[in-house]
Amino acid sequence: MTISTGTGPVISADQIIEAARKLAAGSGKKMVAAASAADPAVLVALVSASDDGILDATLFGDREKIIAAADEGGCDISKFNIEHESDVNKAAYGAVKMAADGAADVVMKGFVSTSALLKTVLSRDFDLRTRNTLSHTAVLDIPGYHKLIQLTDGGMVVKPDTEQKLQIMENAVLVARALGIKPVKVAHSGAVDHEYESIPASEACNEFLRRAAQLNLPDVLVHGPLTFDAATSKDIAALKKIDHPVAGDADIYLTGTIEECNIIAKALINFAETIFSGVIVGAKVPVSLVSRTDTIKNKKSSVSIACLVSEYYKTAGISGGGR
Repeated sequence: MTISTGTGPVISADQIIEAARKLAAGSGKKMVAAASAADPAVLVALVSASDDGILDATLFGDREKIIAAADEGGCDISKFNIEHESDVNKAAYGAVKMAADGAADVVMKGFVSTSALLKTVLSRDFDLRTRNTLSHTAVLDIPGYHKLIQLTDGGMVVKPDTEQKLQIMENAVLVARALGIKPVKVAHSGAVDHEYESIPASEACNEFLRRAAQLNLPDVLVHGPLTFDAATSKDIAALKKIDHPVAGDADIYLTGTIEECNIIAKALINFAETIFSGVIVGAKVPVSLVSRTDTIKNKKSSVSIACLVSEYYKTAGISGGGR
């Protein structure tokens, strides 16, 4: 199942933002709970998304610091409610509790460590856990590629085993479906495009493919191992004589380690003017996760995609986690 984006699949960061705007116009704004919100870029992104009609926000954190951050960012946050809490961890707790209570659709990371926020999301105080592990997906708008591609997991699972990879794939497939993509084409990463005994990771890929086939996920095509160039270039795939619908047309590039994912994503972001939208999936609410170095555009696109994912959970009658 996919939700309607109005004009077919979303294929760029600008279309992510526009799809979230159209969604809000038809179904109402999403409520975003910003954890420790005293971050100028986060506030500017939230105000910009709010001005576009995408969302409302509740800001958790030290009131004076939040107001000072808004002044630094040159944005007007008077439309947002501030829940004062000077302790960073308690501010994160308040934001997550708002989501757990059903009063917020998305949790957004502000000036708080990722580990502290996710520890709170997974706290047994809340019923936000699902059967799937939490994973981060980087939805990249790469100049020269004909659509968005997800790289996962570059933020949560250091070296996933086969079962974790299956869950990470499922999480990314949910994001793809929230973007209106059908079928979803998943490429399992590789240093080479075939199995070699001298490269254990290529043999491990075969076990993943066998298990993935057993899931019988509808409208999902999986292939690997594929190098990143073969996964994203039909010409290169043809030169390598790889005949598969995923080759050269991947929607998801599933990596073997957190380092591999980070190297590819950050190289593209830093040197190829790639726009990054990051979201954590696997809990019952999406978490908009951005780093302090991300641009305002990246942050706005990230919270917008989290709003789309939240709507997909609601429309599909699922709670953020897989099978």
